[in-house]
Amino acid sequence: MNKRVVWSIIFVMFCAVGWAQKPQRGAKHTTATPQGEVVPECFDSDSLKVIYYYTEAVKYAALEEDDKAIDYLEKVLQIDSIHAAAHHRIGEYYAEQKQYDKALSHATRATQGDSLNNDFLKGYGYALTMKGEYEKARTVYRRLIAREPKNPNHYRVAAILYATTGMPHMAISILDSADYKLGYFEPLAEMKRGLLLDVGLHGRAIREAQTMIANDPQNIERHLELGDIYENLGRDSLAEVTYRDALKVAPENLKLLLQLSDFYFSRGMESEFLDIIQRIFRLNDVPVDTKLKLYDEFVVRDEAFYRRNFFAINTIVGVLHVKYPHNEQVEMRYAYHQIRAGELDKALQTFKRLARSPETKEPKEPLLTVMSIEDHLGHTDSMRYYLDMAIERLPGDSELYIRKAYIVAEEGDSLQAEQLFQRAIEVAQDPVAKSEAYTALADNTSEFKKSKKLYKKALEYNPNNAAALNNWAYFASLVGDNLPHALQMSSRACELEPTNANYLDTKAMILFLLGRNKEAKKVMQQAISLDTTNDPTFLLHYADILLANNEAFLAEIYYKRAAEAGEDEQLIKKRIEALKKMQYELQDRK
Repeated sequence: MNKRVVWSIIFVMFCAVGWAQKPQRGAKHTTATPQGEVVPECFDSDSLKVIYYYTEAVKYAALEEDDKAIDYLEKVLQIDSIHAAAHHRIGEYYAEQKQYDKALSHATRATQGDSLNNDFLKGYGYALTMKGEYEKARTVYRRLIAREPKNPNHYRVAAILYATTGMPHMAISILDSADYKLGYFEPLAEMKRGLLLDVGLHGRAIREAQTMIANDPQNIERHLELGDIYENLGRDSLAEVTYRDALKVAPENLKLLLQLSDFYFSRGMESEFLDIIQRIFRLNDVPVDTKLKLYDEFVVRDEAFYRRNFFAINTIVGVLHVKYPHNEQVEMRYAYHQIRAGELDKALQTFKRLARSPETKEPKEPLLTVMSIEDHLGHTDSMRYYLDMAIERLPGDSELYIRKAYIVAEEGDSLQAEQLFQRAIEVAQDPVAKSEAYTALADNTSEFKKSKKLYKKALEYNPNNAAALNNWAYFASLVGDNLPHALQMSSRACELEPTNANYLDTKAMILFLLGRNKEAKKVMQQAISLDTTNDPTFLLHYADILLANNEAFLAEIYYKRAAEAGEDEQLIKKRIEALKKMQYELQDRK
């Protein structure tokens, strides 16, 4: 029966007794509480007041008005200091508030007042546990197991307490007892397997898992548990056999397929991994978004993997395309695959259709891809057409105005380019985008004083704009403007993007201009090691720095490498001639 109903019946019974008795002339009919509340006349003795206060406490606790509930419970204890139920409820309240000292004090009094009440004993055990008195808590939970042998939580907590205090074998014994009395209970079984593995009883852990499979062969969780044990023990061949056996039972179980795919992926078994991915992609119950995430994260993660497994991936992306022919995200991935397969024209047609369609939910990617392909093919007019279409369809995208501004600037129309950059600043939706737009305008401003103000504006919107920091420093180095400050800006850019070779090159050259040649050499070495383009400018700068460090032999080698990489031959020739002349002069002095 509902506790609130029980207490309501008790309340009515006691009041009915009071109402049946006629009050004597001049008698007081009510009693005021310390808070000014009125106790009904039927509760005029201490024992009845205890019932009334406790009933009110239960009521307010049910209404989640804890302060009032505690107030009434305290009144109970003022009258009856050993009232076990009141101590128990106050203990629960303090435990919820994480005031475990007070919780334990009241829980102890509750148990002392009524040692046979299991709820009071549970509260006492919990308070002991939270206070870190694990030995006492263990004793309490052993008593609870004896009293309530069908409650799995008692076994769980007792096992945790033994394991926590360095007695894992006792914890296992407790869980064995739970098996005997409760039968198989998954959370306890998982705990026991973990403990068995921790103490090195691998064979027993495996046998228990095998027994579970034998008892319930259709339960895939059991197969997964055994496979996981084999994996943790490094017995990969047995783990694979276990998973494969499970596939025979449930060939379309997603959890099993995902675990097996992870198993193959982590071990570099590429063809097996892709076979499982293909199985997942053929399932109808798996959402397309899940499949696309798997495809992006694992299947197309790097070009080398793609090349090695091209035909398997061809099948996988084909499965996607057949199952979801009108999903734009699937269509784009299929088109990207066509590009890798050398079918550029077919891919371009797909991207153009998606770019033009008003039903495309995210048109930016196909529009940008079309522009990139057309630019690669040298179709300038078509590229400009789709760029204008992109601006029309996405008028709030500042990146598109910046793209067009760069194109116009290259064509020599600096006025229109500046107008487009300004438009990009106006439409930018957030501080980062505004900062990038200001940086683009500054990069295309020939006057350093003006560009300096623009870079400053860009950094006001985004102090971590590495491009603005680097480019400001670079232009400052060209005109010799406050080189120490330029070095600070450049260093900050390198902190933000420590693997950016261009930023390291800028820092190295500023150090070089400041005469800090040894530092410049170290930074320039980093730039060259990170550069994947064999940039002739980097090689030229490194040669200049080597020469400044009196390493003429190496400097000449790098001047020649710069020429081979495409640096101006006349410039290199003059550098080498100057180097030779310097060497001759040094020899003459000697």
